[in-house]
Amino acid sequence: MSRRRHDRHPLGRGVARQRSNRHALHTSRHAPSPVEPAAENPLIRALRPALRSDDPSAFWVAAAPLVTELANLEHQAEVLPEGVDLLDTFLEINVAETTALLHMVAAMSPDEGLRSRAQVGLTARRQPMPPQVSGLAQASVAEAVAFSDGAGENLMVELVLPRGVRAVLISYIPWSPSPYVKDTFVVGESMAEVIRKYREIMAREGGSLDAVLEVVTTADARARFSQALANTSAEVEQSADWEQWPMLRPFVEFVVGRMPEGGTGYDENDLLSGPLGASLTTPERPPWILEDGTDLVQEFTVSEHAADLKPGKAVEDLAAYLMILLDASFGDPLGWDSELAEWILSEVLPTVPMLSKAAVAQIPAALPALVGWSLERKGEEPSVIAQTLSALTPLLEEFPARRADPHMRARRLEEQVDYALELEDSTALRLADLALRAGGFEVLAELDTTPLPTEELALALFPEELRGLAAEIDAHLVEGVTALLEQRPGSAESDELLTACRRLLVRVAQLDDAVLRRKASTRNTAAAVVSIIARGNDLMGYSPAPLHEKDLRRAFDLRSAPSQRARSLKEAAALPHRYTGRRKRAGPCGGSLVTS
Repeated sequence: MSRRRHDRHPLGRGVARQRSNRHALHTSRHAPSPVEPAAENPLIRALRPALRSDDPSAFWVAAAPLVTELANLEHQAEVLPEGVDLLDTFLEINVAETTALLHMVAAMSPDEGLRSRAQVGLTARRQPMPPQVSGLAQASVAEAVAFSDGAGENLMVELVLPRGVRAVLISYIPWSPSPYVKDTFVVGESMAEVIRKYREIMAREGGSLDAVLEVVTTADARARFSQALANTSAEVEQSADWEQWPMLRPFVEFVVGRMPEGGTGYDENDLLSGPLGASLTTPERPPWILEDGTDLVQEFTVSEHAADLKPGKAVEDLAAYLMILLDASFGDPLGWDSELAEWILSEVLPTVPMLSKAAVAQIPAALPALVGWSLERKGEEPSVIAQTLSALTPLLEEFPARRADPHMRARRLEEQVDYALELEDSTALRLADLALRAGGFEVLAELDTTPLPTEELALALFPEELRGLAAEIDAHLVEGVTALLEQRPGSAESDELLTACRRLLVRVAQLDDAVLRRKASTRNTAAAVVSIIARGNDLMGYSPAPLHEKDLRRAFDLRSAPSQRARSLKEAAALPHRYTGRRKRAGPCGGSLVTS
């Protein structure tokens, strides 16, 4: 099986699945008026065939994106009347499709207020529902299995609902650079049937499912899913290859919640024994040392390919790291090809934290030399070597800019925490966490306790056409922060919070002003900015934080938390994710009051 297929599901094309008109769900973003005839409502038309399908998974797939949309206030304020949100429009339309949607919202919405309103709305509904809809509240997870391809695993769990309805949720979770959900789909069949089909497919390809199949406890499956979901950005761009992910995320989180807690997740020391584990400490035989004692790193550095490179530790460290990475991922420290090179240059090297600046500076010159030498040593044809090196050229030209990109910088700060965890060095972990919170090691080194000065919003740094919008957001900031801190007297704290919020808003405008151009309530945007800053500085959140989400909603007069808007703003501002506890990623923070 080729590497390109390592991250594909054999059943992704082999199992017939009824699918809804997902295009209608995403192009009809604005809710129609409640008085519009139900038959003409495009969202209801999209849900209707899925609700009537014999495939129990069809409605879940069709409705899951709407569960997220209902909690998203970004585009609703300018379309709906004041005080009305998208859920209100579906509560007003009493038809089978909206009743089924209310069941989905009541079971799996991330917003507690929406769940409660949907549950109340269902008390007035009388349409008969299929068991895969009405039985969501009674759903349970019966069993879990997994099988790996060397680079990741397919994790599968069976969902059981009333009246014999069964379905299997299948997620592909790569292990490097850390476990994350790359693709997910749901199959409306039993686990036994899905395993049977996988077994047949793999047998036709010359493999054996039974040789790699692992029975997983449901508690361990929950821990693995939770760990991978925490590493998966909610703003991940949907690939054209994946038909259900990431729109299916609310359903995945619902299924994970039906499994027991207390399990064990992935041991990243074991999964990444090459890059971040034993090979970086003192292994008996690192991957660049062959069984006969040959040192591949030394052999490369004295070869003609490396003749033009500056000799020294930087090149040796870079070559060793890349051999570790290839060996851990594919079992061959010299196994380069164009697809692998693209992955390493675009995803791994821009975010890797353990390489020194000197080693990173060697990448544009050393990588082509290493790849050419590796392929030549393996006996590849000159044409294959030339083709691979040719594919590297544009990637190497883009590499310095990609490494410097703020989003890559944020990921490096996150990876630095992971690296400290792998080393089990409490001092390194504390420093990495502080650097992540402050905005980088350079910022941390210059940090002092001087409060941020009082600053007005720097409107001149916004595009001219966004300055009016920015001023309106700023007015809500002033009003909301004052209301939020009214129980905490002292203008200094209020002024400092406002300055931090204003700096974050400027950062968003400078890095990705598209998020400000979207249709969204300016009050909601202001509340989201305050939420990011307050949570990032432990001013708001779980105890002992003095303020809580309900305080924010009250201060900004919101019916629900601005979590979706905050997530979009954090992504636009390239803020790293905050870690709490061992390998448990908490909500994104950043924009600290103590940053410059």
